[in-house]
Amino acid sequence: MRRVLLAFEPPDGGVAENVAQLATGLAGHGWAPELAGPGASIAYERAAAAGAPIHRLSWARGYGTPQQDAAALRQLVTRLRAGRYDVLHCHSAKAGVLGRLAGRIAGVPVVYSPHCLPFIGEFGAPRRIVATAIERVLDPLGDRVICVCEDERRRALRAGLKAARLQVVHNGSAPCPPVEADPATVAFAAGAPLVAAVAVLRPQKRLDVLIDAAPTILSRDPEARVAVIGDGPLRDELHARAAALGLDREPRFAFLGFSGPSARHLRAIDVFVLPSSWEALPIGLLEALACGVPQVATDVGGSGEAVAPETGRLVPPGDPAALADAVVALLADPAGREQMAAASRARHDARFGLERMVAQTAAVYDEALSARRARG
Repeated sequence: MRRVLLAFEPPDGGVAENVAQLATGLAGHGWAPELAGPGASIAYERAAAAGAPIHRLSWARGYGTPQQDAAALRQLVTRLRAGRYDVLHCHSAKAGVLGRLAGRIAGVPVVYSPHCLPFIGEFGAPRRIVATAIERVLDPLGDRVICVCEDERRRALRAGLKAARLQVVHNGSAPCPPVEADPATVAFAAGAPLVAAVAVLRPQKRLDVLIDAAPTILSRDPEARVAVIGDGPLRDELHARAAALGLDREPRFAFLGFSGPSARHLRAIDVFVLPSSWEALPIGLLEALACGVPQVATDVGGSGEAVAPETGRLVPPGDPAALADAVVALLADPAGREQMAAASRARHDARFGLERMVAQTAAVYDEALSARRARG
């Protein structure tokens, strides 16, 4: 069986989820996966259960610790040489930088999944220019770039990445598992329509927009409940924002803890909200589709490739009023939400299944390895 090393730096979120999905599914396609990640990750429990070895490297978030990055590069090169891998698959921009360098040093074919290209996001022109330049310089060092949506491929082409290396493999998720709904989420909903975001509390997800929209939603639908489900670095800031709007005294609004899998919360939610400022193709939206929860999401990245008019609504980013209008419209139409629930499950089954994603990723490995061997 051929061997692939899945190198990744973010410990949680969509990147780690995708790594866990591959770690549990690739063996069925002739690839034995191993992981090279940070000290702790949400991916490790499932990977270990699937028998995938785990190697912890000195990954650091961001680019402010060059000595630690150099140590991670050395560790990755050593691991590649010791493991006799057929392919290195790097996940995230940071792993993509170090991984493509390590792959060139060790002579291993490299597949790179940015999971959102590093020049996309809310930051100034200097960082965008530097990030774009880095991707252009490193592009020839990789064999294939997996874009998780068509939007990501278009942006990569505009940035100057070579079209022949770009492959689109839409993210996937498993069918909605038959788990019991999270008791705390059910208790908070108390039988009323529940609007909620299930996400890591970090700047990209712009959960402040949902918080700003919450007073309008609650005033226009007296039965509704609104929740932010998750944890993360913006926890205190978001709590303070909610308190400034008086939501800390509103019994129909709450911050709730996350208890995986996401389906435990999705089974208690009537409208799923994702107000991100930028995305590639968020797995949270795919999980909402799988569980038949109508979606209200911002029209960024590949979100429009997941959300269709028959499954939910797309709104402009950073617009609490538009978000509130879309949510209230869905809340006012229970029959329409039932139709959206059925359409969501059907769309997930047809386009965003997990086995399809794993099989297509394995096919990219096969292609990259064959092309490398053909070149000698």
